[in-house]
Amino acid sequence: MSNGARNIVAISVPFPGAKRPLEEGAKLGLWDFILLEGPRIVIPNAETYILAAWGPAYEQLLRLSSRSKLGVLWTSSVGEMDFTPVEQGYLNRLLKDDRISFIWFGDPSLAMAYPEKGFYLPYPLKVDEADPPYVEKREIATLFCPTGPKKNILNQLVAMKLVQRDHKLTLHTNVEGYEVILEELDCVRHPWLPEVEYRELIASARINLAVSHCETFNYQVAEALTLGTSSVISATIPLPGHIVLDPNNPHEIALTIGSILVTAPYYIDMATIHLKSLREREKRDPSLSYLLKEKLERFMEVSTYG
Repeated sequence: MSNGARNIVAISVPFPGAKRPLEEGAKLGLWDFILLEGPRIVIPNAETYILAAWGPAYEQLLRLSSRSKLGVLWTSSVGEMDFTPVEQGYLNRLLKDDRISFIWFGDPSLAMAYPEKGFYLPYPLKVDEADPPYVEKREIATLFCPTGPKKNILNQLVAMKLVQRDHKLTLHTNVEGYEVILEELDCVRHPWLPEVEYRELIASARINLAVSHCETFNYQVAEALTLGTSSVISATIPLPGHIVLDPNNPHEIALTIGSILVTAPYYIDMATIHLKSLREREKRDPSLSYLLKEKLERFMEVSTYG
């Protein structure tokens, strides 16, 4: 490896769920980040490469360097893999491929199941110390996520139908494919928003919705917290929020939303408490940089493929 080689280079396909952890890590200075997008991409030399998730687009990257460690950040939980069975085959291939030195699992259970090649670390997250800018709260709820069954969208939309019987609360969302029930709701749909408008919208919401069936993390919930808006979440999301114990119960989701609406001053206080809890967790957790170095030392024996 040349003297000009980077320590760690993180690489991702342009898929939000895969690339976001590596983007956040780059903000914290943990590695250089490269997005596989555009006609000409230059991959610099590095001691360690981390690929976000897995897919056929990465096949040619397996030839990066015989003197480098090549690992994968596996962002899916066991439950998410059950929703996407093809991922079971991808993971099996990674576990057996000698060119893959390590797998960074976002799900602790997978790390425990495959300790010979895998480890668990929390996702990187840059939390600003500055307080969120003041934005007057409006009678709106937000639901912004990729469309898919693991996001539990229909249960949340039915919950909003129940809520809107008793409360004036307009839903703002980007979800697609639920035309029948969306037409029944007081709802504003957003196919795409510039970042400034999106952040202003989230900051002005009474509540953000993220009652997923399964997750290893949820950056949208963390982002909403930094903007002064708490979320109704399922227990699967490891972040502060208003927890729904049964994400398959629209009535319970609706009751949780309703309780927030009738205790507005308390809710504002809770949003502040949730953000404080998030900041304290980031300070309390050992340095991700140190932990990553410690974990990678277990996999220092590089492969000899050519």
